[in-house]
Amino acid sequence: MEEIQQATEVKDEFQPTVEVRQDNQKGRKKRGLLWQENIIGWIYVAPMLIGLFVFTAIPLIMSILAMFYQWDGITGLFESEFVGFDHFAAIFGGIHSAVYWKAFGNTLIFALQLPIGMIVGMFLALAMNRPMRGVQIFRIIYYLPCVMSIVAVTIIWQNLFAFDGSINNMLGTSIDWLVSDAGIAVTVILLQVWKGVGYTALMFIAGLQSVSTDQLEAAKIDGANAWTILIKITLPALYPIVFYLFVTGLMGAMQMFNEPFILVEYGINNNAMTSVSFVYWCFGNSNLGLASVAAWILAFIIIVITVIQMYVDKRKQEAE
Repeated sequence: MEEIQQATEVKDEFQPTVEVRQDNQKGRKKRGLLWQENIIGWIYVAPMLIGLFVFTAIPLIMSILAMFYQWDGITGLFESEFVGFDHFAAIFGGIHSAVYWKAFGNTLIFALQLPIGMIVGMFLALAMNRPMRGVQIFRIIYYLPCVMSIVAVTIIWQNLFAFDGSINNMLGTSIDWLVSDAGIAVTVILLQVWKGVGYTALMFIAGLQSVSTDQLEAAKIDGANAWTILIKITLPALYPIVFYLFVTGLMGAMQMFNEPFILVEYGINNNAMTSVSFVYWCFGNSNLGLASVAAWILAFIIIVITVIQMYVDKRKQEAE
């Protein structure tokens, strides 16, 4: 009995050591599996990280440095003449000030398509949200411009609004739509509204599906008219959609390039030039430093506007 008891004590003495060894083996195995998973994960994301570094990080750094050099893109950046803040001075009161701020003003004018398109899209959504025959066909028809080639559509509008185009023939007028400031603004805004209203209406239709039918029925029973229901019930329920469309739409409007560029002499004249067109014009004149300054000014303005919108949205949600 004593021998059995001694053997049991020896076994109990070495039991913790065995458990520690087993835990160490499990830990090493687990670390090995985690290491393998990490390696595989890095392999999968490596192409994206390389692309992000090569095509985003490096160009951003180069554009920041280029703002202080007279760089033509051919010679080395640091071999170019260092001009300090001359490019900033050229835009803020210098030789390029009038051109740049005219382009920026055009951008703001063209951005009027955003509220107009949202209002039109809202009423189209309200009309197409009714249970009527063939409503799906109307939704498809209004959405078709969104998937059309912007180049093809803009060329068609260029011919429609030409001096001898169909618009003047139908109206019996002789307006130089693609020459005057007002004519270019009207053409670009109408084009943008026509092309984007289908997407806006589709987003609003999706939002209208979430409006409480109980609230609508209760409001009708209480005698509320359609306008009151729209203001008091429908629009508050659609606020997330409105906010999303406005933020993303304003970002796109501030970066508008294609339509004015194609419509009017490739967009390189004061009447149709936008902020992005000005950057393109600087590149075409081998002035990458000035182009970088203009691009970063636009980026800063977009960031500020977005931050303000986010702040207003946050305050609204806190108030609720």
